Amino acid sequence: MNNSGILTKAIEATSPPLNWEVLEEEAPSSPGDADAILALRLKEGPAQRFAVEVKTVVRIETLRAQVTRSSAISRHPSWLVVVPYMSKKNSALCREAGLNFIDTAGNAFIDVPGCYVFITGKQRLEQEPVGSGHEVMGSASALRVIFTLLTEPGMPESPLRDIATKAGVSLGSAAKAMEGLRRLGHLSPGDTQSRRLLAVDTLRTEWARNYPIALRNKLKPQRYAPQNGRWWKDAKLQPEEAAWGGEVGAALKTSYLQPELATIYCWKDRGGLLMQHRLRPDPNGTVEILDAFWTPPSSSAEPIAPLLLIYADLMTSLDGRNRDVASLLRKEIFDAETAS
Repeated sequence: MNNSGILTKAIEATSPPLNWEVLEEEAPSSPGDADAILALRLKEGPAQRFAVEVKTVVRIETLRAQVTRSSAISRHPSWLVVVPYMSKKNSALCREAGLNFIDTAGNAFIDVPGCYVFITGKQRLEQEPVGSGHEVMGSASALRVIFTLLTEPGMPESPLRDIATKAGVSLGSAAKAMEGLRRLGHLSPGDTQSRRLLAVDTLRTEWARNYPIALRNKLKPQRYAPQNGRWWKDAKLQPEEAAWGGEVGAALKTSYLQPELATIYCWKDRGGLLMQHRLRPDPNGTVEILDAFWTPPSSSAEPIAPLLLIYADLMTSLDGRNRDVASLLRKEIFDAETAS
């Protein structure tokens, strides 16, 4: 299991009682860098941010030394160790050392202002066989393939090379993704023309759950500030250049939301978009721009991201209002995606 897979499974195993959001997931470039940045949503007060250290082998001395060294040279206030399994003995040692951790069995120790959780004694999960298929949900390229299969009509029965081209991945990556889906039971056996997706709603749910963990932060998300909060109502996006996601995308498709954050997926160079709409870089800005990862539509289409992506954006949000709307719109979004 790779680092992304360990992180995904540990988040799932500890939710609930913990409520996580992945803010960043990147390969560390220096000893003080984190493997990911997680936000822990609390019932009261602001979310607590953690810098994540993913470890495949658990040695308490190594963990203690690593966290001490990382904390000394890092800007991050809290560290979280994520491992495949933490034994009762090592759990107790982590608690004594003040090391926050979660594992893929659901064991956890979190001690930060506003939250204290200590779960220990949950048994180690049986190791999945190599090639079981679950690895596809932790792969950015595989998620691109799955998104293409879910949102492009007729794509599951298309030749593999066409699927790879449409998803923007290599032929080998597309083949691995298709085989992983077949092992998971989401792709029927048989030749190209008879191939179809199975348990599609479950696959959509899994894609939306894993999108922020394995793909979203590969799209170079950056925040910007507009000149006024309602600018998006008069903004005209060219559909072959950019598309609305998140809250604005949902508002344009429904009447449930009054957007506070504008999310834009962009195929073209961002410079022209920033100049046209007078957006300036601001880490706390209300506009987020990401690279678009699917094939741009024709110039006659609406400049709105596929509904599955809008749903995933809303579910990724720390705003409970967005998650409530996403839950209310789940059936509508999935039904509309099927018909599109």
